[in-house]
Amino acid sequence: MKKDKSPQGFIDEDIKHLLDLINSAGGYETTSSCSGRITLLNRQGKKETEWLFKSHYAVKASEVWDALQKTEGKVWFMQEPVIIHVRCDSIEKAETLLEIARAVGMKHSGIVTLGNEPVLEIRGSERVETIVEKSAVSREYVEMLVAEANEKLLRTKEKVKKLEDAVKSMEKA
Repeated sequence: MKKDKSPQGFIDEDIKHLLDLINSAGGYETTSSCSGRITLLNRQGKKETEWLFKSHYAVKASEVWDALQKTEGKVWFMQEPVIIHVRCDSIEKAETLLEIARAVGMKHSGIVTLGNEPVLEIRGSERVETIVEKSAVSREYVEMLVAEANEKLLRTKEKVKKLEDAVKSMEKA
């Protein structure tokens, strides 16, 4: 499994093909990525995060409920979109890939570092983020959260596929 600079340190399998396409397009190098995920986190501070549950695929409400029952205090339930950092050979290369990302619906994308090797952040917009505490939420509420998170994660995965197709077209142009 290929390493990257994400906190987990390796590439999510379901995004590997897209990253390979970007890296082979010439003038681009992906540095970190996440294909989108659903998590339960115990977050004390930016550097102090305990992963209680994590999946890069749709989940069952019972999985989240069971993980929540093992926690104490407030916990974050999150569904996060795809995020990919790409080092580019030039600002023109960054702008080209940025236009493609935005065209497929990744509207929160942008150039985050300028200079000799600009860095582009490709990011989806689908997100769910709320505090849950086992003593304060019902099973029905968790079911509703998970249904919403799964729907948004599916939209994220669909946009990844559209981006993959667009990058393939970019290579042929």
